[in-house]
Amino acid sequence: MKSGFISILGKPNVGKSSLMNALIGEKVSIVSPKAQTTRDRINGILTTDEYQMIFVDTPGVHKPKNRLGEYMEKCVRTSTDGVDAIVIVLDVTRKVTEADEAFIEKYLAGAAPVFVALNKVDESSYERVYPIIDKLSYLTRAEEGRNAVRDIIPTSAKKRKNIDVLKKCLADVLPEGPMYYPADEITDKSERYMIVEIIREKALILLNDEIPHGIGVEVRTMFFDEHGTAHMSVDIVAEKESHKSIIIGAGGEKLKMIAERARKDVENLIGHKVYMELFVKVRENWRNDALVMSDVGYDSKKG
Repeated sequence: MKSGFISILGKPNVGKSSLMNALIGEKVSIVSPKAQTTRDRINGILTTDEYQMIFVDTPGVHKPKNRLGEYMEKCVRTSTDGVDAIVIVLDVTRKVTEADEAFIEKYLAGAAPVFVALNKVDESSYERVYPIIDKLSYLTRAEEGRNAVRDIIPTSAKKRKNIDVLKKCLADVLPEGPMYYPADEITDKSERYMIVEIIREKALILLNDEIPHGIGVEVRTMFFDEHGTAHMSVDIVAEKESHKSIIIGAGGEKLKMIAERARKDVENLIGHKVYMELFVKVRENWRNDALVMSDVGYDSKKG
């Protein structure tokens, strides 16, 4: 049996979470078109007869602007500690910069094998992808002070292009080891955490661009009645009073849409009918408040 931890790194919105979901074959990490959708370190688990891969999905690499940003940056910084491989994700629809190359070289100085996934090839063309491969090809040759990139793999998480190729490459470098998690588990996160993330995902998709970064979600109460229906009371935490009416929407329609879309996914997750009440609470500047951050699931002491 082979097993190991594989960290997935990259800038915001390059498709790290989508790639992890594609590798596992299940939706573990939420996805939206908004940058910095992922706020926490999330382990996604793929178990076969031959190996167990634990993928570590991380927030996008960015410069922190508040306490929550510092928490996210710490998640990235510690995500490569002791891992057995690293996948660095680049978006081929964007220009590959010197900063991208320096970021890759930073991890080539370590012991873990590094792979580069050129993601979103379904949105690009051979004429755009090939020059990127050519530009990065020098990194596949070891030099003094750094190792070589093991492979550069064009991928599409959306169309599942070369996902099996990437899995095989990773399986080849995994060490022999134990099963860290039961074979039927696909994530290390709790059911309540997954519920929070589903609700936040729907809010990210439905709300205006300026709102999503300023919201948190907290499940206040959750219980099952005698018929097996789950009853949930959930707060969406906004950091500005002006955001509250936007989240609620005219006649409460926006909040109803978030609840309805989330309810369906939560029912699929827990296998029970769900009755969900959403409320909007304002906590001014909560992304700089350690207590509120902890309430919505981001304990700055842990990171």
